[in-house]
Amino acid sequence: MNTPDNRLEVFKVDATGGLTRAATVAVGMEPVAVAARSDTEVWVVNHLSDSVTVVDISQPIHPFVKRTLLVGDEPRDIVFAGSAGRAFITTAHRGQQRMNASIA
Repeated sequence: MNTPDNRLEVFKVDATGGLTRAATVAVGMEPVAVAARSDTEVWVVNHLSDSVTVVDISQPIHPFVKRTLLVGDEPRDIVFAGSAGRAFITTAHRGQQRMNASIA
């Protein structure tokens, strides 16, 4: 993540373990956490935008935003769990629970 520029940076790992920047994609304001849902999709938590940006990285040199989810005040982190593929996102205030359908 590149928090000051509100961007997700995508890197390629070469055979020797070195990193090469492959691409960059704009996400929400002040990204604070990122989690891979699969080998081709990452979710970025945007603290000031109160959102999560879903990024398709199936083609690492051409990543793109698939969708943006509004998740509540000041989200901080995300984890994926369960056989139904649920995302759990922490927010700043108690009582902000929201139930959504499967994220598939």
